[in-house]
Amino acid sequence: MSGRTAMRERSMRNALHRNIDVTYLFEFGKNMGFTQAIWVTYLAYKGLTLVEIGLCESVFHLTSMVMELPTGMIADLYGRKISRLLGIVSNLIYLFLLIFVDNVAMAFVAFVFAALSYNLESGADTALIYDSLLVNNATESFTKIQGRREVILQSASLIGVVVGGVLADIDYNLAIFASIGLAVVVFGIGTRFTEAPYPKDQSKFTKAFANQFMKPWKMVKEQPELVFHMVLVAVVLSAVTTTHYYATAYFKSQGFSLTLISIFLVLQAVGAITGGLVADRLKVRFNEEFLFGVFPFLIAMAVAMIPTPLFVVSLFLMGLADSVLYVVLTNLINHRISSDQRATILSLNSMFFSIIMIVLFPVFGMFGDRFGLDRSFYVLAILIGIVALLNRMKIRAKR
Repeated sequence: MSGRTAMRERSMRNALHRNIDVTYLFEFGKNMGFTQAIWVTYLAYKGLTLVEIGLCESVFHLTSMVMELPTGMIADLYGRKISRLLGIVSNLIYLFLLIFVDNVAMAFVAFVFAALSYNLESGADTALIYDSLLVNNATESFTKIQGRREVILQSASLIGVVVGGVLADIDYNLAIFASIGLAVVVFGIGTRFTEAPYPKDQSKFTKAFANQFMKPWKMVKEQPELVFHMVLVAVVLSAVTTTHYYATAYFKSQGFSLTLISIFLVLQAVGAITGGLVADRLKVRFNEEFLFGVFPFLIAMAVAMIPTPLFVVSLFLMGLADSVLYVVLTNLINHRISSDQRATILSLNSMFFSIIMIVLFPVFGMFGDRFGLDRSFYVLAILIGIVALLNRMKIRAKR
């Protein structure tokens, strides 16, 4: 190897190592969006009914479900950096549309771009990190990095919720314009990413997309155990997300102020931060099968505690379990999937979550309207408990 070649290789390795620090900064800014906790009240302020606002959430998940694989294929075929930057562009379009929303149709269009922003980031983010570590023979640190990312995400989200609320109290548009300015800064940070080398399909556009589309279904046949874990985690994490949203409505119906409810939700974020910090140690101390067997039961128990005086413990446990399962699953996927289809398979994982949310979210709401939210939480806890029990039986059968 010539001296010049060795120097280029060393420079590339340093740039890929720097991707980790750039990711931390990029994701801190991206997850500090100031509209994340105010969009429901903002749309109500703009004249949308609660039903229409709920439909906006459905549009988001429908778009996510349809676009997860295509956006994952974009990341695998044309680069993770390009995909992540396009995600910021989509978020900017969403924010600009949000300013001018005055009817439900425009709100739907805005939420299509919000979902695309999520899709373009989903899969590409983790794939870029793992491939950067792969080149530097440092994949053993991936779980620890995922844990740090989860801490950064939750910390940024906490700041965004508080600052966004303060700005919205002054003027909703102030919060949106601040989010636009932040997104522009984050785009600039994203240009500092270095694309990690990985094999790409060099076929023409149509053929390349067709080839890439077949890869996840081939993986489904070849690795049914991995797919089972992906579906299991999608089910239990969709229960956490559904509980999170409806818990705010339940607490409000119990007479708690919005300020107190915000403080309650901070406990869930603290749990998520804790989960991000301990996920790597738990994986080393135990194994994936053990964690996949125990944490769904923990989530079922936490959901059941929402309508009880122990709800503060419940929120912390949900945040903790959510983070640990997410970190452990993404680590497992990245270890078992090759670089040329990593973003696509990670997007398939997100698609499972969207499919379940499309069904679970409105069904839970309809059940809550008819029988009460407290009973809805108990029924959901029982269903998750059954899923956890079936999973436990499957693990024992393998032994």
